Amino acid sequence: MKTYRVKAVRESEQQLVLEILQNLQRKGTIVFEEERPVEMHESAGSKAAAPATDEQVQEIIDEAELIPYYSEQEAKNILHL
Repeated sequence: MKTYRVKAVRESEQQLVLEILQNLQRKGTIVFEEERPVEMHESAGSKAAAPATDEQVQEIIDEAELIPYYSEQEAKNILHL
């Protein structure tokens, strides 16, 4: 499964994009969830992220499909891990 970020180019067409996504969700084609913007006070008060485990790092590298083209260390650098 892939996750995409969709942005309406023109604000005037934002409703149309929303209706298309909702229609696709009703048909069972996609799962559509609207992201809630993170407010400044929320991000400032949140805890720092814990470092990824070796297993999580390997999973991220595998999902990015970089190993056929880059060494593991190069993949880590590309993904900022």
